[in-house]
Amino acid sequence: MDPKLQLSGGEDDTDKVSEEEYFGVSISSGDEEDYSFENESVAGEKGDEVQGNDFGAAPVTSEGDAPGFRSSEDFVDQVFKTEEEAYAAYKQFARLRGFGVRRGDVARIKGVLVRRDFFCHRQGTRHDKHYDCPERVREEKLESRTGCTAKLKIYLDAQDHVWKVRKIDDIHNHPLATSMFNHLLPSHRSLSESDKAQVDSLKKFGIATSKIMAYMAGQSGGYGMLRFTKRDLYNYVHSQRMAQLNDGDAAATISYLEGKANADMMSVARYTKTLDGRLGSLFWADGQMMSDYKLFGDVLAFDATYRSNKYKKPLVVFSGSNHHKQTAIFGFALLEDEEVRTYRWILLNLVDVMDNKMPSVVVTDGDKAMRAAIAEVLPSARHRLCAWHLEKNCVLRVKEPEFRKVFKKTIYANFEVSEFEEYWTTVVQSLGLMNNSWVKSTYELRHSWATAYLRGSFCAGYRTTSRCEGINAFVKGFLKSTNSLLELVHSLDRVVKDYRNNEVTAQFYSTYYMPVLNTGLDNIEGFASKIYTRTVFKEVRKQIKGVGSLLFLGKDSISTTSVYSFSNMVNRRRVHRVLYDPSEPRLNVIVICGTMGTGLGF
Repeated sequence: MDPKLQLSGGEDDTDKVSEEEYFGVSISSGDEEDYSFENESVAGEKGDEVQGNDFGAAPVTSEGDAPGFRSSEDFVDQVFKTEEEAYAAYKQFARLRGFGVRRGDVARIKGVLVRRDFFCHRQGTRHDKHYDCPERVREEKLESRTGCTAKLKIYLDAQDHVWKVRKIDDIHNHPLATSMFNHLLPSHRSLSESDKAQVDSLKKFGIATSKIMAYMAGQSGGYGMLRFTKRDLYNYVHSQRMAQLNDGDAAATISYLEGKANADMMSVARYTKTLDGRLGSLFWADGQMMSDYKLFGDVLAFDATYRSNKYKKPLVVFSGSNHHKQTAIFGFALLEDEEVRTYRWILLNLVDVMDNKMPSVVVTDGDKAMRAAIAEVLPSARHRLCAWHLEKNCVLRVKEPEFRKVFKKTIYANFEVSEFEEYWTTVVQSLGLMNNSWVKSTYELRHSWATAYLRGSFCAGYRTTSRCEGINAFVKGFLKSTNSLLELVHSLDRVVKDYRNNEVTAQFYSTYYMPVLNTGLDNIEGFASKIYTRTVFKEVRKQIKGVGSLLFLGKDSISTTSVYSFSNMVNRRRVHRVLYDPSEPRLNVIVICGTMGTGLGF
C-alpha cells in the first residue's frame, strides 16, 4: 500500500509529511477561497512539490459503474475521474454506514482545485455566538455537531488527471443511524430532476403539496424509500413560487403568454404598464376563444368579482354559452383597478381582437364603472344584470325574508310591464321598503333585469342564476388567494381545458347517439332531434309536448302574412297569435289578454 494512504483508526491526522509540506500549498476551509501562488505550477508539472502516487492499473470509478463502497477498505486503491464522483462514492458509503457527509477543506494552486476533504456531517462544533443569545425569540435549532473527525481526503494527480484517495478515517464519536432513519440524514436528502418534474406537473394541476408527498411515497413503496422529506418538498415548492414573484412574476407571465402565441398564431396577449414600470392591466385570448366568440358571442357575460391571486388584482372572465348550453370562455383580463378607463381599455381590446364583432346582450354583475364603459364601447348592446348576483345582493342588503321570495318572482315571472309595475308597488308598500336604498336603486335598473322588460332579447340561458353561479364556482375551484400571476394563468388554462373537454364529450353524444322519441309527434320530434344538440333538443321537446295543451282558434291572412291564433287550456283568456311571413327571418308573436297586446320577438 502506498505509504501516503492510511486507514486511520481515529487518531489525529499527523502523518510524517505534513499537508503543507506534502502539497506545498496553504489550506482553506470550504470552497469559497481561491488560493493562487506565484512561481508554483499545477500538480504534476516539473518542480511541483505535490507528488502523485503511482497506483499502477488501479480501477477508475465513474457514474454508473462505481463499485459498492461497504467498508473503508473499499476505498483503498480507488481512483476517481472527478471530485464529484469521489463525493458520490463517499455519500454511498455514508448512507450504508448511517451518517451524513458534507464538503470540507480545499486547496487550490493557481485557481485549480488540487485537494478536497469530505467530512462527517457532525464534524466540528457550533460557534459560541449561538449559545450567547439571551434575547433570542425563536427556539434554538437542534444541535447536530459533535466534533466528529471521520473524513475522506482526496487529491488531484495531475499527471493522470484523476483523483486519488490519500486517507480515510471512519471512526465516529456519535451513534450511527439505523437504516430506518438513513433517508432523513441531510446529505442523503434531495429531490432528483425526475422528482422535481413530477412535482411541477402535479402542482400545475392544482394538487396540494401534502397530497403530492403522500402520492409519491405510495408510488415509491413508502416514505422511507423517498430521498427527501416533507420539509424538502415544501421548500422546493416555495422556492419555485418565490422565483416567480413580483416583477419577475409579471415578466414570467408575459413570457409564458408570448410563448403560447408562438405555438398558436391566433393567440393574443396585451398589457399596460404603470408609471413605475410595473404590470398594469393584462388581456389575453387564444385562437379557439376567438372562434368560439365568432359563433357564440351574441351574448357576452363578464364577471370581475374574482380576486383569488397574490396581488388582489380583479380578474375578468369573458364567457358565453355554446350550442350545448355549456360555458364557452372568450378571454381573460387582469385589471389594474376598477375605474371606467380600465374597463374601457379591456373592452376595446376585446372588440379589436374579436374582429369588431359586437355582442347584442352583455351580462354583468352591475358594477357602475363597468356599466359606463359598456355604454361607451358597446352602445348597441342590451345590458342585462346577472340574476345570480342580484339575488346574492338582495340577501345581503334586504333583511326582510319575504321580499327575497317576491324579488325572485319579479325577476323571472312572465309579467306584462303593467302587471310588473303594479305587483312591485304593492309588495314594496306592504313590506314597508319604500325607503330602502337598495330596493330603490334596483328598481331604477329594472329594464336590465326584469323579464317583463327583457322579453324578446336573446340571452342564451343567462336568464336564470344557474349559469353565472356555475361559472363562478367552477373558476374559483381552480384559484387560490396565494396564486402568483403565473400560477393564476396556469390555473385558468386548466379551467379552459376542462370546459373544452366538456364540449368535446357533449359533441360526441350529439353526433353518435339518438334520443328516444316519446312525444307522439314523431315527425316534428325526429326532425328536431337531427338538427339540435342533445341538450337543446331536450328544451325543444318540452315545447313540442306543450303543443298538446294548445287550442287552435283559427288562421287568417294579411297580405303575404299568415296569422295563427292559439290559446292555452290553462288560461284560455290569453290569446297568442303567431305571424308568419315567408319573406321575414323571424316569427312574430302577439299576446292578447283582454284588450292588451304586446309585440314579442323570438
